[in-house]
Amino acid sequence: MNFKTLRNSRGWIFVLATVVGLSFGGYTFVHRALTSHVYVTNCGVIDYKPTVVIKFCADAGVLISQVEWSSWSTDSATGSGVYEINDCQPTCVAGKSHYADVEIVLSKLKNISGKSAFTFIKIKTKDSKNLPLSQSSEDAWPLELAG
Repeated sequence: MNFKTLRNSRGWIFVLATVVGLSFGGYTFVHRALTSHVYVTNCGVIDYKPTVVIKFCADAGVLISQVEWSSWSTDSATGSGVYEINDCQPTCVAGKSHYADVEIVLSKLKNISGKSAFTFIKIKTKDSKNLPLSQSSEDAWPLELAG
């Protein structure tokens, strides 16, 4: 089949419509994925689904590690991880770390550097016992001011 035959057939309209449709669909999918991507502030870094969230950026004396996200949307993000706090006894370098399994909720979406980012974290122990070195099973802090 040559170009003249193809041009005179009705099949070329189908081929052209398919190419245009796929191109537009691909562009729309990529554009939506990029513009609806939600991040989190983490010690001044805009991050996507971090595996570590730090409370005190200067020395990382309190952090949540081994984070696994179970949901992540434009409303909130939920997951679980391991809360870790250094008792700094007798010094922070020589201190002992204490651990607890926690549930995590990120919230308070804010536009930072042109990106939507969660700016608040709330954690709660999975077993409802107090967090190590704390009188509560819960903690919360603004992520954009961490450190």
